[in-house]
Amino acid sequence: MWLITLSVSLLVVMFVNWLMDYIKRWRMPPGPFPWPIIGNLSMFSGKSHLTFIDLAKKYGDVFSLKRGMTDVVVLNSVDALREALVEKSVAFAGRPHLQSSEIMSEGRRDMAYTDYSPAWKQHRKLVKSALRECASDKNLETQAHVALRDIIDELVSVESQAVDLHMHINNLVYNVVCPIAFGVRFDLENEDFQHLAGTEEDTYSNSPVGDIYPSLRFLPNRAKTNLQKLTGPFVEYFKHQVDRHRQEFNPDNPRDVTDHMIKAQKEAEEDGAHDITALTDTHLRQIVVDVFSGGTETTTHALRWAIQFFAAHPEIQEKVAAELDSVVGRDRLTGLGDRQNTPYTEATVNEVLRMGIPDPLSLPRATTQDTSLRGYHIPKGTMVLPNLWALHHDPDIWGDPHTFRPERFLDESGKLMPKPFAWMPFCVGRRACPGEKMGMADTYLLLGGLVQNFHFSFPVGERPDDADAPYKVVVTCRK
Repeated sequence: MWLITLSVSLLVVMFVNWLMDYIKRWRMPPGPFPWPIIGNLSMFSGKSHLTFIDLAKKYGDVFSLKRGMTDVVVLNSVDALREALVEKSVAFAGRPHLQSSEIMSEGRRDMAYTDYSPAWKQHRKLVKSALRECASDKNLETQAHVALRDIIDELVSVESQAVDLHMHINNLVYNVVCPIAFGVRFDLENEDFQHLAGTEEDTYSNSPVGDIYPSLRFLPNRAKTNLQKLTGPFVEYFKHQVDRHRQEFNPDNPRDVTDHMIKAQKEAEEDGAHDITALTDTHLRQIVVDVFSGGTETTTHALRWAIQFFAAHPEIQEKVAAELDSVVGRDRLTGLGDRQNTPYTEATVNEVLRMGIPDPLSLPRATTQDTSLRGYHIPKGTMVLPNLWALHHDPDIWGDPHTFRPERFLDESGKLMPKPFAWMPFCVGRRACPGEKMGMADTYLLLGGLVQNFHFSFPVGERPDDADAPYKVVVTCRK
């Protein structure tokens, strides 16, 4: 009898909670019917950014869903993103409290996943200052050229073969970002490099049940266990790098971002200018992880897409190569001083980042307070997903959004035009990526150096059906 009573009581509580939630959602943006417990969970699987475009046709450019028990609002238009992320930037500057981000960031002590707060502002200011010093045009160019010379030798050795360049590109980008972040370079066979590259990609495929049902985060589950196993050695590696920097630290000669953060921590301890509790060793370590991850993810993704686009559109590849030959020549690698004289190459980088946007939904936001959007009520703590893919593929903005066409960023005389607001591979607002300038420059240098030296084509009879699928290319040296 007691079991029946308990079961009925639980069902009643669940029904009342669902009913109250359903009533609350009357003031929120419209959306598909959310089922009890699971909500609209199936709409978050696969390529959800494409699912959201279809849903926007029915419910409008701002609609709401339930991810399990979590309220989610999706933004699908330029006007919606401008109102939320620019005009009401503080209200939409939070981060959802996901279990996965807590595991990866040691309790959200990083900059990417933490809440909008004075500590976050402090961290962002310190990181931007460190990047100005360590990723100056001169230093970035030097690191890119050293990394390019290594990969040029590697690719010459596989000329005329069909190869998957995935790890080569990872190594190329890591050897630009890692010296800037913590002063380390890798070769392809290096175990640390292979572990970092594998961990960085695998962590995003593990979503523990606590992400969907926060009240169940205490329960053991395979995804949670896998994420903890992946994150442990990853964090330990960066702890080792920070410890090494402490032993070698010279306040008069900060060599990289890690040294700059150690210097900021020591200065804060001495003069009390900053909140010491927000600059612990864990915070410092996680900020270095942010610089590493943010600096590598966008550029590796962009280069993979670029080579695939070039293989599919050889006429565009040759036009970039011809411009670089004319402006730069073959006696040196492309430099940042060449950007103003190579508008077609710059436009090609813009088009790569438009079509091959690294993160179609950006990092999720959360509202920091009760607010409104397009006349709808958005409660505090609501997860917000900016569908950047929808903006980058809006036919009303781009005309032919599914065509790879760098000319869309050039005027009639071939000069580079200002990018429209809808172009936002690094997102916008207060939580936009602080390394956007570095990412754009890095992509330009590396892509330019590769095209100067090689032609990329698909093997005869082969072409990937899925743009995100692994692919091989034939590498041919330019004579």
